[in-house]
Amino acid sequence: MSYFMIVAVGFLAALILQFLMQMVQMKSFNQYYTKLRKMGRVAIGKAKGGFHAGAIVMFAIDQNGIILDGCFMRGFTMFARFKDWDFFNGIDVGTIRKEDCETIGVSLRRAVLNASSNYNTIMSGGEVLEKPGLLTRIGDKIYGVNKKKA
Repeated sequence: MSYFMIVAVGFLAALILQFLMQMVQMKSFNQYYTKLRKMGRVAIGKAKGGFHAGAIVMFAIDQNGIILDGCFMRGFTMFARFKDWDFFNGIDVGTIRKEDCETIGVSLRRAVLNASSNYNTIMSGGEVLEKPGLLTRIGDKIYGVNKKKA
């Protein structure tokens, strides 16, 4: 077997492993989302990590915006899983501020504040806009998309 074939088979095995682990991670997300959705509405916040650990938080909220239950996933790899989290239970999700999050990690803090911001945007009738990813931004610059015309 040639060196190229060994590298190709290894690369293919890594892709298959990543795909399978991503499916397990999505199943975990769906299980926790379904559990929280049965309690009421769900506020979701995320903080992309890039080269640092990212985080996703989900809060089950009642009709007044009070957090009933929550969970989070924080990590850098495909091995991260959701964990139950009752740190903010009983608090109005729309009133969470940076000062309330001082004892938690940076990525979780950003995700919690994102969930609060998303909730406030939706409740005021707005739409939550996603920031384009890195590859999209690079492609837009290369192909001149969204450039202002003089």
